Amino acid sequence: MYSEKAFEKSIALLRIALGIIFFWFAALKLAGFNPVYDIVYASFPFLADGIGNIFLGGLELAIGIALLCNIFPKTAHATLILHLLGTLSVLVTAPQLMFEPHFPMLTLAGEFVVKNLSLAMSGIVVILYHMRHPRLSKGWL
Repeated sequence: MYSEKAFEKSIALLRIALGIIFFWFAALKLAGFNPVYDIVYASFPFLADGIGNIFLGGLELAIGIALLCNIFPKTAHATLILHLLGTLSVLVTAPQLMFEPHFPMLTLAGEFVVKNLSLAMSGIVVILYHMRHPRLSKGWL
């Protein structure tokens, strides 16, 4: 069995882990690096470089800070989920980047995109838990 307190802490740690991931992704983009340029360009070319890349980095930064500081949880998680679902669109717009030599054999980029399912589901778990236990929506842990 588990204690309710341990479960609460694990949900908070999951939220913090998501925050670190988004903060890190944002930092790379805002520093001028976009290691997922090809993936972004295949689905949303206007976000792949220049002002679009800065906007995307800013959005990821806002998500990361909101998750890390546990502020605006509903907005942060909704944005996180929409952002990650947007990355999944590349499975349709550029399957040649995702599968080699063919479906279902994933490329490294394909693995990167498919793992976003776990990040999106993690966001859903955290927000649903917080909606059921609103007292936990305050503070870091």
